[in-house]
Amino acid sequence: MIPYIDFKLFEFAGLPIHMFGVLVATGVIVGDRITVREGAKRGLDPRDIRYLNARMVIGGFIMAHLVSVVFYFPERIKENPLVLLNLWSGLSSFGGFLGAAITYLYLSRKEDIPSLPYADAVALGLSIGWIFGRLGCTTAHDHPGRHTDFFLAVKYPDGPRHDLGLYELLFTIALTVFLHRYARKPRPAGRLIGLFALLYAPVRFGLDFLRATDVSRPDERYAGLTPAQWACLGAFALGLWLIRRPSPLLEFSGPPPATVTEDPQQAKA
Repeated sequence: MIPYIDFKLFEFAGLPIHMFGVLVATGVIVGDRITVREGAKRGLDPRDIRYLNARMVIGGFIMAHLVSVVFYFPERIKENPLVLLNLWSGLSSFGGFLGAAITYLYLSRKEDIPSLPYADAVALGLSIGWIFGRLGCTTAHDHPGRHTDFFLAVKYPDGPRHDLGLYELLFTIALTVFLHRYARKPRPAGRLIGLFALLYAPVRFGLDFLRATDVSRPDERYAGLTPAQWACLGAFALGLWLIRRPSPLLEFSGPPPATVTEDPQQAKA
């Protein structure tokens, strides 16, 4: 059995700093670097990638919080409507995916950035960043499951439980290794992000059946399923469509040459 450890690091200006926040921030930074590298390999301008990455992170965090409060814990809005403005007070992973996806679809079209090559680069960066994120969830123990005597159970204060953050961390490590090995060769555009969704969705769907229902604020269910499980159905369908969709092979070409503005003085010479 795994011991329950509170990973509070220190206090800053009276606010507790936990390992969760440090790991999530690290995941965002590392994921951004990998997305830039993999996008450049697929012919995208690193400046375009950084432009999209920064805005997707902002959109993702905003939507992650709103989905968490509105769909998982709506009673908190009645208690204090200002909870909608406190972005760190509850985050939903699928809400983050949704916010990032909306931002990506809008800006990639607005700025005329190739959407599927960028999405494939995001899949590779996201998988690495997701390891740090789920490691943060593991240290925070914020995804308690049902009571169990399973050998990977965590000894919560009220007894041993499944720790769903830990389980997803272990799966994400395996998924990341597989995805990055698969990406060593050129693949059709959209295949990597499609494979990510196709593999992640059923595992997450199954894990949510282990979520605790005997805690003070259990997750809302809709027709017997959590919001994430409904999102998994959509993600699986999207992944299947991307995998089966005819698409040209995305060769490794390297970034496009930078645009050089001619110096007027040199032009006269």
